[in-house]
Amino acid sequence: MTRLLFMFLALLTGCASLGPSPNGGAHNDQNWLVRGKLSVTTPEDTVTGYLSWEQQQQAYDLFISGPLGQGASRLTGNDRFAELTLPGWERPQRAPSAEHLLQHYMGWTFPVQNVRYWVQGQPSPGEQTKVQRDEQGRLISLQQHGWLIRYSRYSRQGQRWLPGLIKVSGHNHRFVFAIKEWTLRG
Repeated sequence: MTRLLFMFLALLTGCASLGPSPNGGAHNDQNWLVRGKLSVTTPEDTVTGYLSWEQQQQAYDLFISGPLGQGASRLTGNDRFAELTLPGWERPQRAPSAEHLLQHYMGWTFPVQNVRYWVQGQPSPGEQTKVQRDEQGRLISLQQHGWLIRYSRYSRQGQRWLPGLIKVSGHNHRFVFAIKEWTLRG
């Protein structure tokens, strides 16, 4: 379970800042809070938990807890370092980035930098992409780096439409993030 929670924390870390809006224009909201429920499925296991993620410019703080507060994990950092605390650890582990932590503790790589766009319902810029959009121009599905990302339950947040349900699958893994609350801060 600890390894699965870490995979999800590392996956989300790439979402460090809000980038271009789904309609193609730049967006400057870099302070926000998102809360929701997540599940991670691998060939070996399935884990669910609750996520609270606060973003302040380049600094992020992700907190994941299991049912009834069990198995709490935290990932904090910025553009210079990442720090991870998992259940049973006496102290946090630090590395130059979440990608380094993922490689060291999981032994595999993930396009973490792209996830910051994916969670917002956008393709990562400059990458080969296959997309499907609805009538309003919002992503329904996206394929990049061998991952399929499906979107639904969009809600209007200020001038933006942000997804409420994100399903990421590929490489024998599946991540589902059901967002309960987006809070954009000026």
